[in-house]
Amino acid sequence: MRRRLSILTLALIVTLGLAGVLPAQPSAPLSLEDCVEIALSTHPEVRLAAQRVQEAQGKLRQARSLNLPQVDFDTSWTEYEWLPPNKQKILGAGTTDVYSEVALRQLLYSGGRNQALLDQARLDLLGAHEELRRVRQSVVFQVTKAFFSLQQAQEVLKSQREAVNQIQAHLDIARKRLTVGTAKELDVLKAEVQLADVQQASIAAENGVAVSRMALNVAMGRPPDTPLETTQSTAAPSVVAAACPSLEEVLPAHPEWIQGELTLRRAEAGLTVAESLSRPDLALQASYNLEGGSFPPDIDNWNVGLRVSIPLWDSGNAAGAKGAARARIEQARTGQELLRQRLGLRLEEAQVAIRDAQERRRVTALSAEEARRALAVEQERYRVGAGSSIEVIDAQVALTRAEANAIQATYDYAVALAQLEYAVGRDPAPVAEHGAPSGAAGESK
Repeated sequence: MRRRLSILTLALIVTLGLAGVLPAQPSAPLSLEDCVEIALSTHPEVRLAAQRVQEAQGKLRQARSLNLPQVDFDTSWTEYEWLPPNKQKILGAGTTDVYSEVALRQLLYSGGRNQALLDQARLDLLGAHEELRRVRQSVVFQVTKAFFSLQQAQEVLKSQREAVNQIQAHLDIARKRLTVGTAKELDVLKAEVQLADVQQASIAAENGVAVSRMALNVAMGRPPDTPLETTQSTAAPSVVAAACPSLEEVLPAHPEWIQGELTLRRAEAGLTVAESLSRPDLALQASYNLEGGSFPPDIDNWNVGLRVSIPLWDSGNAAGAKGAARARIEQARTGQELLRQRLGLRLEEAQVAIRDAQERRRVTALSAEEARRALAVEQERYRVGAGSSIEVIDAQVALTRAEANAIQATYDYAVALAQLEYAVGRDPAPVAEHGAPSGAAGESK
């Protein structure tokens, strides 16, 4: 029994030791949708934007309190060397004054200042929600680009490895023919040089895959060295071209454009705040107090009144505030004009990129197929002694280049479609599944 326990204990120690020595195994291969979901859940930019929404919600609650009653409690203890006449009537012959008060204050009119501040807080919350939506769209776009970049790098590596195998096979044939005297030594030397070249290209492609994998991890908001495997596809990315809307169709729902409109409305509310500086304030005050020479005080009193505050001279403070507010309104309008141009350019660039990638896909696919057939012909001709080694190598180089161009065009097309979605400001499905901004609709009323 003791021997069995010893064996189990030893096995457990060895297992735990190996767990600390062996590298972490990568999880199951991730699809593009999986990568997007991870990014939307963990990316620091998304979390930062969500935290700003929470901050805006707190500021909105703070702004609402400006129009609500305020209740304060105040108590004090004062020891006098001698009592003022007004205190002698209350405190008698003592020198100790204990005072407690509960006061209610309600602002009745502020010249539109408090309502404008509340409007600004609501607009800030809506803007924070739109910023969160914009960040989510940006993260999805960056993850999509990085994912397809990794897919492209893996396809290029596959093509380079096939080229190594092809040149190695050709080198073997050349060496056999040299042995029997049907080939020149130059054929072998050229094949060896070409094999070294494609081996170097294969090594570079392996490094490209590693760099692309790190870039995808970073785009997902994870450490670069996180183990990562993605689903492999032997065919072109299954993406469908979306309709290309006009700029006027894009603007009303685009998060950046909505943010610009909210900025303009906030600046207009800021003008109201500035104008209120030269208007009177009206407030209702009510209090109940106790005062006496000991605690608790024994003399009570209450009062109710209105307080009016009228600014007479502020040395230009209100005028300066109104001038600055009007300038901010003009800045917001100018910013919208610039934003319209930027969004229009982004939309045009995306549409041009789609057309360019579509045409290159068609041309490069045809070129790769022709290069593949040409290599097969040259290999057969060389095998039967009718062709030269140089022609085989040239055909292999042409095929590798054609396949690289076809791979590039294929994934450029996929990225161009994602670029169009981002330019349009359309929420991808994973973003939409995270739900509409909570409270946004209610605050827009």
